Amino acid sequence: QVCSLPLSLQGQLGLESLLSLASLQRESIVGENQSTFRQPASAGEDLGAGAQSLAWDGDGRGAYTPVEVRPEDGGVELARMEFKVSGKELTDLVKTSFDNTTASDAKEFVIPKYDKQFGGVEGLCKSLNVEKEKGISGVDGPGGQNDRQKLFGRNKVEEEPQDPLWKLMWEALQDPTLIFLTCAALLSLFIGVFVESKPLGWLEGVAILFAVVVVVTVGAVNDYQKEKQFRDLNAKKDDVTVTVLRGGAMVNLSTHDLVVGDILMLSTGDILPADGVIMGRNDLAINEKMLTGETEMKKKAAVFKIEDGHVAASPFLFAGTSVQEGEGRMLIIAVGENTYQGGMEQRIKEAKTGRGVLQKKLDAMTDLITTVSMYVSIALVVILLLRMAYAFHKQKCCFEHWDHQVHWSELLGFVITGITIFVVAVPEGLPLAVTIALAFSVKKMLKDQNLVRHLSACETMGGATTICSDKTGTLTTSKMTVVRIWAGGKVFEQAAAVAGAIKEQLATASVVNTLFKTFLKPPPPGGKGFTYCGNDTECALLIMSNQLQHPYEKVRDKYPDDMPGRKVFSFSSDRKRMTTIVTNPEGKAVAYCKGAAEIVAALCDKYVGEDGRETPITPQIKTQISQTISDFANLGLRTLCIAQRTLPSDWQTACAVNGEISLSKIEESLVCVGLVGIEDPLRDEVPDAIAQCQKAGITVRMVTGDNIDTAKAIAMKCGIVTAADGPGAVLDGKTFRDRVTDADGNIKQDEFDLVWPNLRVLARSTPLDKHVLVSGIQASMATGVAQTVAVTGDGTNDAPALKKADVGFAMGIQGTDVAKNASDVIIMDDNFVSIVAAVKWGRCVYDNICKFLQFQLTVNITACSLACVGAAILTESPLNAIQMLWVNLIMDSFASLALATEDPTAALLTRKPYPRDQAVLSQTMVRNMVLHSTWQLLVLSALIFGLGDVCEGHGDVCTGKVYVDYYGSIKSGRPGAFDMDGVEGACPAVAERAADFCSEAHKGGGGKSQHYTMVFNVFVLMQIFNEINARKIHNELNVFDGVLKNKIFLIIVIGTLVTQIALVEIPGLNTAFGCTHLTQDQWMACLLLGASVIPLNVLFHLVPPSLFPAGGGGIPDDDDEDEEEEGSGKKDE
Repeated sequence: QVCSLPLSLQGQLGLESLLSLASLQRESIVGENQSTFRQPASAGEDLGAGAQSLAWDGDGRGAYTPVEVRPEDGGVELARMEFKVSGKELTDLVKTSFDNTTASDAKEFVIPKYDKQFGGVEGLCKSLNVEKEKGISGVDGPGGQNDRQKLFGRNKVEEEPQDPLWKLMWEALQDPTLIFLTCAALLSLFIGVFVESKPLGWLEGVAILFAVVVVVTVGAVNDYQKEKQFRDLNAKKDDVTVTVLRGGAMVNLSTHDLVVGDILMLSTGDILPADGVIMGRNDLAINEKMLTGETEMKKKAAVFKIEDGHVAASPFLFAGTSVQEGEGRMLIIAVGENTYQGGMEQRIKEAKTGRGVLQKKLDAMTDLITTVSMYVSIALVVILLLRMAYAFHKQKCCFEHWDHQVHWSELLGFVITGITIFVVAVPEGLPLAVTIALAFSVKKMLKDQNLVRHLSACETMGGATTICSDKTGTLTTSKMTVVRIWAGGKVFEQAAAVAGAIKEQLATASVVNTLFKTFLKPPPPGGKGFTYCGNDTECALLIMSNQLQHPYEKVRDKYPDDMPGRKVFSFSSDRKRMTTIVTNPEGKAVAYCKGAAEIVAALCDKYVGEDGRETPITPQIKTQISQTISDFANLGLRTLCIAQRTLPSDWQTACAVNGEISLSKIEESLVCVGLVGIEDPLRDEVPDAIAQCQKAGITVRMVTGDNIDTAKAIAMKCGIVTAADGPGAVLDGKTFRDRVTDADGNIKQDEFDLVWPNLRVLARSTPLDKHVLVSGIQASMATGVAQTVAVTGDGTNDAPALKKADVGFAMGIQGTDVAKNASDVIIMDDNFVSIVAAVKWGRCVYDNICKFLQFQLTVNITACSLACVGAAILTESPLNAIQMLWVNLIMDSFASLALATEDPTAALLTRKPYPRDQAVLSQTMVRNMVLHSTWQLLVLSALIFGLGDVCEGHGDVCTGKVYVDYYGSIKSGRPGAFDMDGVEGACPAVAERAADFCSEAHKGGGGKSQHYTMVFNVFVLMQIFNEINARKIHNELNVFDGVLKNKIFLIIVIGTLVTQIALVEIPGLNTAFGCTHLTQDQWMACLLLGASVIPLNVLFHLVPPSLFPAGGGGIPDDDDEDEEEEGSGKKDE
């Protein structure tokens, strides 16, 4: 292949270059898709037409395929270094190592692949053309940064730009209810402006369009602000500088410039920016909690080390984890989207977010209302046609013969009336109420440490039946703490209780034998608690020293890091202990040792008594120490033994073997200073919060990476597990997987349904276990009710479960970017109590929307019935267009603000969750709606048909003949066609009629009247007072309970009442609304009739709700919608 190069190129390369090229080339790979990289030719260089060079194979490996080079390109193809491994293979290696963490899986899947297929770190270096002592060549050279970025990708997961406001508004407008409202508004506008040509014919259409605009704007602006707030919260300095080995020199560069093949320098505190493998000797301890959920530090080595049936050290390092202690070098093998964390983040971005449970129910209910309204409208038009036919048959007034000018217009009016009823029945205020309730709660929830990213999560959380919670940082404080101490033969539950001379020895032995890079950062002004820096376990010992009244800083000042003669023998997984030798103030060398309790205690032959003196360990004390270690383990504590030994003056000789210091000689005949039991303690408020959840019908399940004993102990303390729970309450991940999934990882739902109802703790869980648990519970009907699952998570490994859950909670402090991006709500303080607050707010939102729904549908039933009565009997609605607009304003905008802004109460957590398939309208709500609307219709019908004398005269006074004398002395405001029907002499002969007599007879008599003003006034006042009743939807008797706490409600109710008085009494304004002045007696009658709905509400409580059906539909197509979402990417994570 070398000889196939053109002679001109051979001559320019030279013999040595050609031989070098030949030695590099071992196989010829011809790729179907070739990516060609050019190196600029030197000035004046002429290769000649048709010259050939070398190309890269498209699968990510270097290949040497002849490629034609054209002189006009101004470049020449030079051979690049060959990569014998592709990016896909490296990514697959990383994934295999992450998914197989047990010793048996590592032996079966990972070690053969890593050692045999890839040749370990040595083989990877060769495959990636990396010199172990020099690193890669540089940026532009062959096989340098640029080439590697093109082949293996950049070390960056690109963030999608935030959607502009107009796009969010367009997406909000896709809501089915809003689409329907927009169509109804346009139809109403067309009829009002072009068909009826009324002066205010446009009002109804414009009012609906205004409601749509408000809903779309509020929803979009809320989404925009929440996303911006989230991005600001999640913003980090992306341009972090790291140190790599390139071209034989140490180079500082941005993490974004890291490439596969780079050798990265690691030290304590570093957060790994890429995936890789360890190179050479190191003392690294890695915190992988953000990926695996396990708090135990992971030791790293260039080869796998398996001891006692578990993986003691692994060569693999993952992006997003942190270096807890030590230093080392890492060969980068995956960057950006190809890392385990990056791939997870990319898949989460592609997932789809569906509509909330309540929103689906409201969609179903809107469809139901629309369908019923359509049939009612059609039926009304048919009734009007039959009524007209009957009038012609009976030769009634103005129906003696067909008049094109009158009767065609009347037929068109029938159609318009049917459409009007349809439009009036539309719950146009419902989307606004939902939006206001969600937006209001989101702002209030932020004060309860909940940053809501997706508005639908608010109401969905109210129906949560299961919360799958992390342990570390959520149920616990995420700060290792000494909670038990054995010293001087006694057990203490807190360090402050330790007394006597032993205190100083325990503090000194604990602090001296810690790394100086472990320290406590003081809290900021006004803050609480130290911030742990370095090793969490050692930080716990420093806190204990402070509590023993021997501040750790003073101990360290006494034994500084650079003191002469100080020697540190670091902790290792082989020895399971750490030893430090220092010189005490008396000039004697003292060895301090700490480590696994059973191992260090076995090296002790003395212990420090209460008086501070060293005492031989008797068989009785030895038994006591063993029992204490066992007791601490049963409590789920990590137990350390702290020991010391005063070394002989010639210890360097006495403790040497073959001229070298022997640790085993130093660590013999130790003196046990004490045993300490360390745990990540439970948050004080968690047990009460979990008890609240259980009382509220929510099952809390702990899912953790910790061992089963620790997990069970914490679960017992916080009340998740009780002594009465059976053996199936606590399972480890492997047992769970083996029982509920088949060989392909698919859930065996029948078997799963036998496991999950009793499951309370899942320990040693993997990301797959959490995802399986969530998916299986969501799909289960074992309890007869579809479950709503909430999940908490902070690590990248939690992202699939967070996205799969109905509501995903990410931790704001400990959470990774991937977890936050996958979540619906971010818990700002990482506290489980905040999740309980979210449940309370969720139920509050659900209730508030139901309150508004109860109120609006009552108004809708009454308004539609009035419109139907007016059209079918009176030929004209008792309420004109502008009056209906005011009513709509009351029941839409104002009622939304008043009823959707109630704050949550403690009573919300005393009820069971709303089932997913429960109708949105409960039986109690339907009862209230039916009985209140019936009462309102009876009162309004009595006012319409029982008041208003049929007589001759002008205004509100009868000045001529009285044809029909009704109750009271005011003149009728009803249309003449109705009043004249059947009244002898009221209808003039055909020849004597004015030209517009018949057309005017179908309109209200004389325009504005006290009669119809009272009808309008009573109707509005009934709605205002019924707004107070609507605050209660669970059969509560006292509707005034808590009313004074909601200032918005009081302002709106009082404001609406004052405005109504103004509409009736202020000259000019009342004319515009078709009203006239009412007398004092008339006002008193209106107020009494309006307020009657409150005492009657008490009587209505005597009617059993069971007599009424629930309404509004569950979610009949929920399964179908979930399948659609699954197909689009949400459910396949």
